[in-house]
Amino acid sequence: KREALANSGAVDWMPEHIRDGRFGDFLRNNVDWALSRERFWGTPLNLWINDETGRLDCPASVAEIEERNPEAFAAFREAKKRRPDLDPDLMVHKPWVDEVTWTRPGEPGVYRRVPEVIDCWFDSGAMPFAQWGFPHRNRERFLASFPADYITEAVDQTRGWFYSLLMISTLLFDEDTCARLSIAPPEGPHPFRSCLVLGHVTDPKGRKESKSLGNYTPPEKTFAEAGSDAFRWFFLSAGPPWAGRRHSLDNVRAAAREFPLKIRNVHSFFTIYAAIDDFDPEVHEARRPAERAPLDRWILSHLEATTASVGAALERTDAYEAARALAAFAESLSNWWLRRSRRRFWTAGLDPEKRDALTTLHEALTRVSRIAAPLTPFLAEDLHRNLVVGPGGSDAPESVHLTDWPDPVFPLDERLNEEMAAVREIASLGLRVRTEQGIRVRQPLAAATVATADRALGERLAADREYRALLADELNVKEVVFRADGDDGREWIVRPDFRRLGPKLGKRMQPVRRALAALPGAEVKRRLDADGEISLPVPGGNGGETVRIEAADLTVESRARSGRAAAASETATVGLDLELTDALRREGRYRELLNRVQTFRKELDLPYTARIRVGLAEHAAAMKTVATGKTARDKQVAAAMKTVAAGNAARAKQVAAAVRAKGAPTEQIATVASLLAIAREREAHFLEETLSVALVEGALPHAARREIEVEGEPATLFVEAVAEGTAE
Repeated sequence: KREALANSGAVDWMPEHIRDGRFGDFLRNNVDWALSRERFWGTPLNLWINDETGRLDCPASVAEIEERNPEAFAAFREAKKRRPDLDPDLMVHKPWVDEVTWTRPGEPGVYRRVPEVIDCWFDSGAMPFAQWGFPHRNRERFLASFPADYITEAVDQTRGWFYSLLMISTLLFDEDTCARLSIAPPEGPHPFRSCLVLGHVTDPKGRKESKSLGNYTPPEKTFAEAGSDAFRWFFLSAGPPWAGRRHSLDNVRAAAREFPLKIRNVHSFFTIYAAIDDFDPEVHEARRPAERAPLDRWILSHLEATTASVGAALERTDAYEAARALAAFAESLSNWWLRRSRRRFWTAGLDPEKRDALTTLHEALTRVSRIAAPLTPFLAEDLHRNLVVGPGGSDAPESVHLTDWPDPVFPLDERLNEEMAAVREIASLGLRVRTEQGIRVRQPLAAATVATADRALGERLAADREYRALLADELNVKEVVFRADGDDGREWIVRPDFRRLGPKLGKRMQPVRRALAALPGAEVKRRLDADGEISLPVPGGNGGETVRIEAADLTVESRARSGRAAAASETATVGLDLELTDALRREGRYRELLNRVQTFRKELDLPYTARIRVGLAEHAAAMKTVATGKTARDKQVAAAMKTVAAGNAARAKQVAAAVRAKGAPTEQIATVASLLAIAREREAHFLEETLSVALVEGALPHAARREIEVEGEPATLFVEAVAEGTAE
């Protein structure tokens, strides 16, 4: 027991508490192991007892048995004559081994085998040497594999396989036995160096999956409907291995969305745009990584950091952390780099920016295929065969699983990683403000104000035009302002905690309250953050006195200034200007219209490069001119406006001009421009964004049609594909 506890203590148990907890307790309190079992199937116990003298004999091999009785296995040989297909290994199994007997000269009685078989856990525990036939043969193969780097099984094996492995190895590979076998005693723990203990798999209700309960999802169903990579990814990424898994087909599908499916979608995007321009990474060379855009340099730096993290995690047998690192990179690649790079892919021809984008994405995907291969082998193989074997020709390894772990080749820029992480956090905060305020992302806003906790970091971001442009585009604002003074557009309200301060200050409480109220809240907040307290002058005799108030004695709250809203984190505070001008509203409606066209185009499954003609037929009631006011003249104007209900945008403008000419105040009349008029204002941009050759007022007779609505304004959209080269 002492030797077994010492052996177990040297093992790297994952989780660590198993060593002294569940497994250690079992070793300390365990009784002797009863090896025999009354079964038919199993390894026969190799003990023969003389039926008269009771003497025990334990032969170690078939050869030793045949030395005692050359005809010991005659029963098996006769059976094999009748059934030639019998495996020779069955010679030492029931029922034929029970026919093996022998006698010894000068000794009465016959040696007959005991009826029991050996506990099957003994078989499993003997696996490290029995699989090679050691010590009878394969000595070198055994020594090369012993002890194992790691084993893994579920937590209930602390009383099964883990125990049998460790106990048998501790018993057999002591110094005396190793000396007799002419091998060096094992250094460190044996027969395994590390043990990864798995949690149980349960159903969605938390019950252990069981055939008898019928509460399990058949693996073949999961393979067929979600894929084997998705199944593997679920078990590797759903939590630390020793935590339980609530398994269901829905949970497997949900887990797959964070990496396997996301990477497949990115790969699909690459193949589509690479095919459009016949891009070949071996032919169309991009600029060196250091010369590319910051976004490209960042994703390649992130890729190198991910490669290092995944490699280190796998070296320490931590597949969960490896999966988390891969998922984080997939998120960065898909939801940040690719989304912020789309316009580069949309340009015509292979200009330097587009070559850089295609090359960067190719480099990222080929690296992902190698570092994800241990976790999602089929996805990795698909990427390798499509991106490397195909373009690379015969010089490329046939399989990703025949490649080496990648060496670093891209610059690892920690400063760039820090800056981009801050930019992403700022963008996330800004989008959170939009969500909380119910303002869709397609509605442009005037400005975003940013105050960073790290002033030096904020100064670097503010000085970089590309970072500001990236944030402005992501947040859909006209301007991004970094405030070095920390003003993020919020008002600070500081109030005394009367329950805490009252007993301390007594009669001075009210003068302190007035002194505190006289100071700007932002100034009080700044001094509290810097010093943890604030000193306030209190009038009184002899010129008054100064009272020190600690931060714990005050309540500090913030609220957005009128027309603004903000969100904060440890990294930054982001405020958005929520006031909408007419120009911003019109642009918001234009973006909504673009979205409707692009969505309809996607639903029609048109090729990415297909040119289209767009028609827009507006409903008559949607084009109107509105008058406000309550005077008699205002009522006359309003009555005149009602006659415009069936007109078009041009007619609406004419009526508005006529009404103004008759004396209506300009500020009391607003023409609600039609969707078509708004699109006309930006027609060049509209045609470029939608790959259109023309924007037509009214219906297109042979086009697909869709009823749409933009901010409650109905219209009918027509889209038809046109032959390449067709003009308006």
